[in-house]
Amino acid sequence: MMQTIPNPWGRALLSAAAILIVTAGTAATAAAPTVPLIDAAGLRKQVAARKNKVVVVNFWATWCGPCVEEFPGLVALQKKYKAKGMDLVTVSFDDPKDIPGKVKPFLTRSGLSTGTFVNRGGAEVDEGYLKFLEPKLPADAAVALPRTYIFSRSGKLVKTLIAGQTPAQFEKAVAPYLK
Repeated sequence: MMQTIPNPWGRALLSAAAILIVTAGTAATAAAPTVPLIDAAGLRKQVAARKNKVVVVNFWATWCGPCVEEFPGLVALQKKYKAKGMDLVTVSFDDPKDIPGKVKPFLTRSGLSTGTFVNRGGAEVDEGYLKFLEPKLPADAAVALPRTYIFSRSGKLVKTLIAGQTPAQFEKAVAPYLK
């Protein structure tokens, strides 16, 4: 006949393991960036709210190779110049339903956790973006990703970068406005 001997440490170890599992799950969730939806009007507000900062707005998507390739350069730029008054705002053109499965994991891997949004219309470009960012562009023009817009400290759009950029190109474009 088998006899069970009570182990006073058994419950304590089991409780400690359960706490670790719950805490680890909470920490992973807390580290995941918040990625709200945005439209052209919301982007205008985001830029205006960053008055007295050089604002870099980047349009990108996880399905865009050049976007993914240039993204680490943007994150490095933000880290390097945040203290000098630069702020990065990124707008993903992924489908909003892909936020949990694609966008958040990508942002977590990249190390960017603030100033990130997903276009409310997914890959559909809101005409308001073009009126705000590229008023001279015809309304029916094709807009390719990635696209980066730089605003001066006064809130004026001063530079548009089309296609993928290297870290050096980003730095060259932003540095004059940080003085």
